Amino acid sequence: MTAVEPGVAPKVTDNKLHLVIEAVEANPPSPGRAVDVTLYLPSASITGSIEPCWFYDQKVLHYLQTVGIDHRHEPAGNGLDAGGSDGTCGSHQYVHLSNVVYREINGDLARHDELRVKLADITAWTFGRAEHKGA
Repeated sequence: MTAVEPGVAPKVTDNKLHLVIEAVEANPPSPGRAVDVTLYLPSASITGSIEPCWFYDQKVLHYLQTVGIDHRHEPAGNGLDAGGSDGTCGSHQYVHLSNVVYREINGDLARHDELRVKLADITAWTFGRAEHKGA
């Protein structure tokens, strides 16, 4: 059994999803071999490919560079830094997805290149992509 750090309640999210995230973090899939999942939240369903958090972080930093923001300053000490100071992502409180389709309960669709989802908000999940009509 895998130990989970205090503060990350395994009661909230299926431990198997944590294992999948850890596997992607340790050995990211090669291009074209994504780990696709469908996540269910109380207000929406989300399909996408799990990405390592460091990959998502790199994309965030690249975006900041493209808009001219210097991201190299130390955090303001507000406790909002989700990762470790060494660039690791720390405990899994989020899952990072790419090629995302977000479908609200009312049927509205939104597409995103990247999306970060809080694990505590996920009520159910499965491998593969759900078929979204109109997607």
